[in-house]
Amino acid sequence: MSDYLLAFTLGLLSTPHCAAMCGSLVGALLLGSHRSDSSQSPLAAVLLFGSGKLLAYVALGAIAGLGGLALAGTLAGPGLFLRALSALLMIGIGLYIAGWWRGIARLESAGARLWQPLLRRVRVLRLDKPGNKLLAGMAWGLLPCGIVYSMLGMALASADMLKGSLLMASFGLGTMPFVLSAGGLMKTVQTLFDNALVRQLAGGAMIVMGLAALLMLTMPAEHVH
Repeated sequence: MSDYLLAFTLGLLSTPHCAAMCGSLVGALLLGSHRSDSSQSPLAAVLLFGSGKLLAYVALGAIAGLGGLALAGTLAGPGLFLRALSALLMIGIGLYIAGWWRGIARLESAGARLWQPLLRRVRVLRLDKPGNKLLAGMAWGLLPCGIVYSMLGMALASADMLKGSLLMASFGLGTMPFVLSAGGLMKTVQTLFDNALVRQLAGGAMIVMGLAALLMLTMPAEHVH
């Protein structure tokens, strides 16, 4: 599996986590948007929020790729360590989604404190303008999330600004079905992922992907595609 397909699949599998962590935020954004401009459909609004979120991911990926390039110039072989860390985070998130371990929540709680100043600014935005909706979506993309941290580990390990941004773009596109569901199917999505079996299947799939990523690190470079 290519890194881009892996990133996209991880985005798809993140839906249960997104529904639990971001469902109330999306609802608040849509409510604020409707109050500011009742003529715009929820789907149009959520497309703008989702586009802003995707832009934030691309920017983070570019920064991470650039940071990885800087590390590669000063450290010996940081990529292997970063990819291993990314895979371990993926496994931890899978355990969290499945409800088998909640340690990853502590990481997200720690990150949440860093973004509080930004979120306070977002709350005062008037959401009657497309530009403000994009800004709100970008702030959404910066919210603390263990799955995003895992993807940023891959982007950092790429040591390439373009590849880092493309990896995060692939991940962001994988999350878009959840984002679009906020335009009218949010309750259905949340009901589906309240089902313990569905969450365990999604979490189990993410664990398998993390284990596969670790296994790939043990393979000779010429066998990794």
